[in-house]
Amino acid sequence: MNIRQKSFVVFLFLTLAGLPAIPANSTFSGMVRDYAAMRLESLDMSVHEQTLDAFYEHTTDMGQLTLHPVVYSNPNKALQLDLAEAYFDFYLDSADVRVGKQKVIWGEAEGAFITDLVSPRDMRSFILADFSEIRKAVPAIKVDYYAGPYTMQGIWVTHFIPTSLPASNSMWAQTPTLPFPPAITSVTFTTPSMPATTLENSEFFLSLGRFGNAVSWKLNGGYVFTDEPLASGVTAPSSSAREISQSYERYGFIGGSFNTALGGLVLRGETALALDKPMNSLDTSQNPPITIEKHTQVQALVGLDWNMLGSQWSTQYLMVYTHDHTASLVSQMKPVKEFAHTFTFRMQDTFFDEQLTVRLFTYIEVEPLNALLRPSISYNFGNGVLLEGGLDVFLGDKDGTFGTYASNSLAWAALRWYF
Repeated sequence: MNIRQKSFVVFLFLTLAGLPAIPANSTFSGMVRDYAAMRLESLDMSVHEQTLDAFYEHTTDMGQLTLHPVVYSNPNKALQLDLAEAYFDFYLDSADVRVGKQKVIWGEAEGAFITDLVSPRDMRSFILADFSEIRKAVPAIKVDYYAGPYTMQGIWVTHFIPTSLPASNSMWAQTPTLPFPPAITSVTFTTPSMPATTLENSEFFLSLGRFGNAVSWKLNGGYVFTDEPLASGVTAPSSSAREISQSYERYGFIGGSFNTALGGLVLRGETALALDKPMNSLDTSQNPPITIEKHTQVQALVGLDWNMLGSQWSTQYLMVYTHDHTASLVSQMKPVKEFAHTFTFRMQDTFFDEQLTVRLFTYIEVEPLNALLRPSISYNFGNGVLLEGGLDVFLGDKDGTFGTYASNSLAWAALRWYF
């Protein structure tokens, strides 16, 4: 056990030792996890991490305070303490107000982000983090106003928080191929410039929804920044070097989602229209070769959930259409298609009085054909102890979203304790 692991164990012991001192109007809960992953191609231990994910909730006459600290221990890094969320809920007669650092989930999609644009994502391990952990919290004021079956929600994100991308030395980092002349031997990307913390640079969201027995629906809209940076300019520090600056750009979107029961089926749908969404255009015949264009983009998803043969089943179809498409459009320096089609499939079943759970979640991208297969199995020993393991298998064309990570297919195992 190295010094970082020893520090984590000491921190965990001190945290749990303090549980008896929690006051009666407070609760402390969470999860401790030991996670290890091995790459199937190189047979190296690519990840071994311990996590303490905790929630502290304190109730008062005015409302409830929630603190969500997370501690990470990794052999290659110092012990990391992150206050993932910290907010206070005010409960009023016909409204709830949440103030502070918080995660907000919108939409009906599973494993996809369409109208779910309030919280940015943690993409440092691609999309392999738990769905509950992949969203990042934002500093915001959220107001939910209730009128019968209707809910109106307004969100003010006080300053912009971007999506976290893999570090340059990460196994998930992608080195873009830039068509500069052979004489250009050095191409670097600068650190993206962050928008100033001003009211003008705030993000705003508004939704109106209705929860019904037959159909539930929600209409959404917002004025946001691009979560990933765009290449905003090219400079030449020397005759053989190029430096690409990056920035975050603004756009607006409108959309909606619904779900309804059709006999034994649940039908879900979600769509978003991004208005004048900034995108990069890469054209070496132009000067500069990288520019920002604005295009309207449509994302639409339809999903079905059902029970069959004692198992839970789900499938989704996601389509992305970019208006006024040109062959020069790129996203993170990878080509943008005019139409992109992705399917997901999920199957889950339990055995031995729900102690054993078997699950399969799959992404399939149609053009080029590539996929991510995520089979897993877990066993619940009781008293909050859960042992699980699985595979993350990347298949198909190397130019695809998933096929490009073919050498990063993983076998993994984790031991969790919920308290």
